[in-house]
Amino acid sequence: MKKNGKWRLLFSEALRGAENMAIDEALFTLSEKSGYDGTLRIYFWEPACISLGYFQEKEKVLNTAKCKALGVDITRRITGGGAIYHHSEVTYSITTTLPSPLVPANVDDSYKHLEEFIINGVWKCGAEVNYRGTARPMAKDFYCFVRPSKYDVVKKGKKLVGSAQRRSKNLFLQHGSILLNLDELDTMFSVLKLDHNLEKAKQEFKGNVTSLDEITGKNLEKYEVAMRLVGEFEKTYGVTLTEDTLTPDETKLAKTLQPKYIIQ
Repeated sequence: MKKNGKWRLLFSEALRGAENMAIDEALFTLSEKSGYDGTLRIYFWEPACISLGYFQEKEKVLNTAKCKALGVDITRRITGGGAIYHHSEVTYSITTTLPSPLVPANVDDSYKHLEEFIINGVWKCGAEVNYRGTARPMAKDFYCFVRPSKYDVVKKGKKLVGSAQRRSKNLFLQHGSILLNLDELDTMFSVLKLDHNLEKAKQEFKGNVTSLDEITGKNLEKYEVAMRLVGEFEKTYGVTLTEDTLTPDETKLAKTLQPKYIIQ
């Protein structure tokens, strides 16, 4: 396979939501100055956090008092979509400059191509999943992960991985979540403002979303899943990943950006 360049691997410790989103934006903004052809970042969340889509209003979708009482952070993504609860998951981001041999110009093609490594990595974990490819109609829902997208990674139609992109003229970001388990559904539903009955909402969620432990019957450790993804990224795209840290400029920018991602 033709080599597609030298990429950086960033493993982030579990961070607060605002820190995670500020780092993603810093990586996106400074992609041209990273010293690499691109960056694969693997990260985690602590404490639990609700991330809002770029244009969402927190008052319409969240019980902010309940979030505060339960210690659930609130942040905002650089990408669109609806509210997402983050905790028991492995999260990734891919940042690079455009044009890139890893990023097809066509949006549909780019999602499909950049989720190949996730599908391959998840298969190595024992979960036989596939790319949805087509989206079925569904009412716009309060919770982003319930909404079926043709860009989803699914098991028998139930979403395991959801991803989103941000592009500028010459910069690219894709990030997404791989669900490890659904153990915190009660907490998640307690902080969301629901448009309909709680039990109906839970049934709808469970009918449209799955997790690695539900598919495999195993309690997979997050670092095991992360390392599968890293290995498959190199194999799938013919790149060399070098583990590194943020540059001083990225660290400085992320700290500057962080306050705007703290949603009270």
